[in-house]
Order: sequence, then structure tokens, then C-alpha cells
Amino acid sequence: MFLVSRETSGAVNGDDRHGEKAAFVFEPGRTHACDIHREDGLLHAGHSDTRDALLQQISTSWDVVEAQCLLAHRGYSPGLVDGAYGAETEKAVKRFQEAAGLVTDGHMGPHTWEALRR
Repeated sequence: MFLVSRETSGAVNGDDRHGEKAAFVFEPGRTHACDIHREDGLLHAGHSDTRDALLQQISTSWDVVEAQCLLAHRGYSPGLVDGAYGAETEKAVKRFQEAAGLVTDGHMGPHTWEALRR
């Protein structure tokens, strides 16, 4: 019997062999790479294309990884880029929101996504 596995630890986006995004599973200590690029004039990090996902503390998802990457790129460190929306990510979002002249509530919503992707 042969067992075949794909390595998923370290800086991996979670893509499967067909280019589809694998379901997000939070793994403590695992971090994700950020491939910051512009597409259609908007910033992307290669984990999610969302422009309106509502994120707040206790959220874990590829959308959170995307937000963490974009925050770090903008100079607002969210701590580890691990996909978990914890206290450090919330603080980074609040700092970004304040600097962008947005409502400073620490939640990622459509207005924060719009400003973050510009």
C-alpha cells in the first residue's frame, strides 16, 4: 500500500492540483506567503478575491489571510499571516481604518476592503 500526501505546511497557498483553492483549515504556527500584485487596478495577495467579506475576531479563512497580507503590505502589521483574525489583526485593521478616515471599529467590511485594495 502506498500513501501519497501533499506537503501543506509552511508558506503554501492551499491550491490543489487543479488550481482550485482548498478549504481553509487553521493550523497553529502555520503561516502563509503573500504574493502582492495588482489586478484590474486592485491589490491582491493571491488568497481571496473578496471585496465585501465581513471579518472580525474569531474569523478564520482565506479571506483573513488575504486581509493580513494586504495590511502587512500597507505597513500595518497584523502579526503572523496565519488566517486567524485575532487581537493583532484587529489592532492593525483599526490603525489602517483610522489612517484611511474610515469608521474605526476593527471589523473588515466593504469600505475597509475597498481602501485596502486601492
